[in-house]
Amino acid sequence: MNTFKHIALLISAIQFWGCHSHDHSHDETHSTEEHAARPKDEVHLLQQQMDVMGIELGHFQEVNLSTTIKTSGQLELPPQNKASVSAMMGGRVTEIYVLEGDFVKKGKTLALLENPEFITLQQEYAQAKNRLAFLEKEYERKKQLFADSISSAKNFQQAESEYLTETAKVNALKARLGLMGADFNELDEGKIISSIPVAAPISGYISDIGVSMGSYVQPEQQMFQIVDNEFIHIDLLIYEKDIPEVSTGQKVIFALATRPDSLFEGKIFAIDKAFNKMPRAVTAHAVIENKQGILLPGMYVDARIVTDDKKTAAVPDDAIVSDAGLNYIFVLKEKTHAKAEHEHEKEEHVHERKEHADENHKESHEGEFIFQKIEVNTGASDIGFTEVVPVQPLPENPTVVVKGAFYLLAEMKKGEGGEGHHH
Repeated sequence: MNTFKHIALLISAIQFWGCHSHDHSHDETHSTEEHAARPKDEVHLLQQQMDVMGIELGHFQEVNLSTTIKTSGQLELPPQNKASVSAMMGGRVTEIYVLEGDFVKKGKTLALLENPEFITLQQEYAQAKNRLAFLEKEYERKKQLFADSISSAKNFQQAESEYLTETAKVNALKARLGLMGADFNELDEGKIISSIPVAAPISGYISDIGVSMGSYVQPEQQMFQIVDNEFIHIDLLIYEKDIPEVSTGQKVIFALATRPDSLFEGKIFAIDKAFNKMPRAVTAHAVIENKQGILLPGMYVDARIVTDDKKTAAVPDDAIVSDAGLNYIFVLKEKTHAKAEHEHEKEEHVHERKEHADENHKESHEGEFIFQKIEVNTGASDIGFTEVVPVQPLPENPTVVVKGAFYLLAEMKKGEGGEGHHH
């Protein structure tokens, strides 16, 4: 977040709580006295204040930041896990059964098309199949007559030729109708189907719909796109100088370019043997180990290939603030419960300030978040995280402000300036 956004949000927060305190002079006096008694390294906030400031809580993460190779890449799918769906025959769209984002299983009907030629093909198939049945019997009869020397070879050969020709015609029509999704169980019972079904060739999610009701679809025109994200992986560029250090089986830590504060892991399973001249690099493929629904094909990632699996405690960069040349983080010390004084104040102002009294009552039930400013030494910094070593012992797995620490420092500075903290 840039400085201007920091200032704008901070001003909004101060104005909001300044107005709130103006209507509660008693609260202001009480809060000022209470603040004076607090340790200087503490800051107290209500949930509403944290929401306004955009403060988020988290924990230390074990991350490898020093012995890694920096690279970038893109999330991809193997060719067999994405499909462009089209119709074998043109037609007008009469039904669409899916929406973008729907999961479909292989073979599910996605849409229906209508084309008179489809009906004609079914009719030709039914006629050819009936004729074939007749020619088959004629062929068998003349075959037996020829074997008994009753019929000539010419008659037998003519019957055989007609039978084989009609067999080929039936098979060709059946193949064409099969590509169009015809139901042969119904066709063999003499039923003619007016609609051409368009079926899903793979299981996956509908990522794009390129048709609408009533539109005419040309043969081979893309109607739908389906992606099966189960086999999503990363294609990473390994530059020439780093190639000797990279091998299959190495761990990959990566973050989406749009979400640098969320880390994912993967493992290299293959490295291309072909060398690219522009840029001078090879492509390494990494399987993703902790898949989540937010990972989609085409997304860009910033990644680090771990060459030594030594990890250190780290926090997002937004969790660290600088003050007087030292670095600090904010750790949740405790969350207090409601104070009885608020109920008394509510009764005193019930008639003249009912609305504000109700608000105070609600806030009292929320309690306060008490944060302590902790000095830390910082180490390696990469992929939006920085290694930290607290200068004093902390509880196991402490809750840390991972986003918005800047505002806590500003709130603390405001208190040091004598304004106090109002709630």
